[in-house]
Amino acid sequence: MLPLPYTPSAAQRQLVAYLKKLQGQLPAQVRTRTVKGVTQHYLVRPKAISDGARTTARLLLVYVLEAVIQLRRVPLLLEPATDAAPGQRTPPPVATNCEALARARGISARAIRDHLQELLKIGVITRKNNRGWQANFELYVAPEFVWAKPAQNAPEGPKKRQYAPLPPSAEATNFPPILGQDRQATRKVEIGRVEKLVGPTPPASAGELTGNTGPQQAPKTAPPRPATPRQASKAGAGGPAAAPVAQVQAERLGWVTQAWRYAHKRLYPGRRFSEQEHEKALEAIWYGTYRGFGLEATPAEWQRYHNEVLHRIDLVARYLARHPDKSLPSPYAEFVRGAGYFDAENTRGFAGTDAWLARAEAVNRERTITRALLKARQQLKAHRLGIAPKRVQALTNVQLFRHHEAKLRAYGPEVLQRYYAQVANPTAPTAERIAFTPLAPAGQRSAHY
Repeated sequence: MLPLPYTPSAAQRQLVAYLKKLQGQLPAQVRTRTVKGVTQHYLVRPKAISDGARTTARLLLVYVLEAVIQLRRVPLLLEPATDAAPGQRTPPPVATNCEALARARGISARAIRDHLQELLKIGVITRKNNRGWQANFELYVAPEFVWAKPAQNAPEGPKKRQYAPLPPSAEATNFPPILGQDRQATRKVEIGRVEKLVGPTPPASAGELTGNTGPQQAPKTAPPRPATPRQASKAGAGGPAAAPVAQVQAERLGWVTQAWRYAHKRLYPGRRFSEQEHEKALEAIWYGTYRGFGLEATPAEWQRYHNEVLHRIDLVARYLARHPDKSLPSPYAEFVRGAGYFDAENTRGFAGTDAWLARAEAVNRERTITRALLKARQQLKAHRLGIAPKRVQALTNVQLFRHHEAKLRAYGPEVLQRYYAQVANPTAPTAERIAFTPLAPAGQRSAHY
């Protein structure tokens, strides 16, 4: 059985005791100071490591204890850790890099490199293995700072000697000489916050672009065409220099024209429009779909929104293909204002396809996650049986586990917990296995998955 890890506070105490022990072994240094014109000499023992390296060591202890907790929770990772003898079991490595540690500490990567060298020198870190690229590496923390020693195996400390109290003497002058005093800074240094997931922030305004849903609320009246389109105020926001007005207007008109031509081809393939009707359709799309480009958004955000408009047109075309009896109204308002298909006031028109796009992206995302989880399950099982491809079989089970963990981390903590539950109980039937497992005939069905 894997030993129990220390609590974070107990691990910190072990580190402090170890540093004090090392400090006691260092030779004392003579310092000089002048107080009120009197020169005094005193002894000071130097520190084993710098304060910054000690704070970095405390952060690494937090990371390695989290890795141990995960190791005990996932049986796949627990098997290789328990193969060694109890005295030879090493804690799991901390996979990180100098940039990540520097962000957590709020210091430079150069300082982190110096701290790691100090910790390697005194034995807090026993080994450092480079892996992958982008200067990633694995740090192995010494086991005495991670594993809690069993109570029955813990050596007994020296017993305190009992002294009989002596009667007070009238002339108590035989005191030992004062050779010096040890000083040690006790300044407290806070560890920076570990990286945490930050949820999406709500839009600043009701009409702000939010990624895949476009403007949130349609204005009751169409906004006027802006006389001077918004430009980049500084280099880097919209390009190396502010784009001229004519260039911005031409780019926006090109998006609207492309959207209308694509909609005409996909949604109105058998209908002919006059030049005046084309102008009305362009105006309806300009004000109804793109809100007159009066919203505060960068050119990159408008380009992304334009791509989503084309995707929404594809969704409408697929809907019409599945329902031949359905037809679309005119792209612009012919008799009643706001009744055109691309008018913003028509919530049952093109403005309502925002929800279609959100549902389609949610379905695609869940399908991608399901495939990733299924691939991880299949590769881990094939690796355990020794029938995986050579590239996969060359990895250890822990490396393969970390590989899929890094990929699934991009989908959020909920998907990561689904992955941990899947690895912790690989034989339990899941929704993915039920969905991808064909039903056998009634006489051949079994309860085994």
